Amino acid sequence: METTHLHRESPPARTGALTTAAAAVAGLALAGAGASGIAFDIVGGIMAGIAAVTGESGVVDLGFDPPMAAARAAALAAGTTLLVTAVRRRRRARGACSRCGRRPDNGAADNGAAGHGGRDDAGRTSPAGGGRETWQRLSVRAGYLTVLLAAGYGALKVQWGLGGTVGLTDPRAFGDVHLWTPGLGDTGVLALIGMALGLGFARTWRPPLRMPRWMPLTAASVGSVMLVPVGVLGTGQRVAVALGLAQPSLEGVSPWVFDVIYPWFLTWGLAMGTAAAGYHYRTRGVCRACGRGRPAFVRDTGAGVPAAREGAGTTTL
Repeated sequence: METTHLHRESPPARTGALTTAAAAVAGLALAGAGASGIAFDIVGGIMAGIAAVTGESGVVDLGFDPPMAAARAAALAAGTTLLVTAVRRRRRARGACSRCGRRPDNGAADNGAAGHGGRDDAGRTSPAGGGRETWQRLSVRAGYLTVLLAAGYGALKVQWGLGGTVGLTDPRAFGDVHLWTPGLGDTGVLALIGMALGLGFARTWRPPLRMPRWMPLTAASVGSVMLVPVGVLGTGQRVAVALGLAQPSLEGVSPWVFDVIYPWFLTWGLAMGTAAAGYHYRTRGVCRACGRGRPAFVRDTGAGVPAAREGAGTTTL
């Protein structure tokens, strides 16, 4: 009679899984603690610099504490490092490349072989379609959503800087302000950057606008880290106000602005992150560690055969 043996996970494997999980949890905790105030540190630093140049005070006093800003940045960096370490350990445990996450069994799909679903790294659709194609469509739409959300926020701040009163219960709530007043025009510029990033991620622009891919991806990461925590905390505060658990601090601003702007920030940050992730997967090209994948962009040689674009390490936005 045959005996079926149950293969249990070995103690070293369990220890490795627990170590990976612990690193992920610690990374999330540190990154969350660092991200919780990083938006105010960045915007507060920008406003402090503008105030020093123009001599004007900002529309709000965010303050800027360099030691606390440095501590939050360090926590965010340490948490991100732990998360990346955990992801790479998990990939190795699954037999995938720790750098790109590709596995040998899906290497053919990444290199454009027929019969595998979705899109390849360059965004071309393989015959089978599938979930990867759905993900790519979602990320492109998230890019356009990022453009709309950034434009809406920028328009609100710029019209305040130009003397507009939309969203104000007191027309003089901010006193005498100008477009260059800290907290108005500068945030409008940040919104413009967000619009450019969203459009670039959605369209995957080609030359002559060329830049290393890490630049837009880093900018989008910073933007998401700024927006998502503020959106979560602000939305929670508005819920607490609605339940009578906290007192509103309106200071001449219409209540609907706060009710709208914090969920707006949350959606904007998530959309930007989704669009950036899609752009990353469309343009990551051939992995330098495992050699899987294919060039991110191809050019037509004129003979009907696409050739890999030179400079595989540089993509365009």
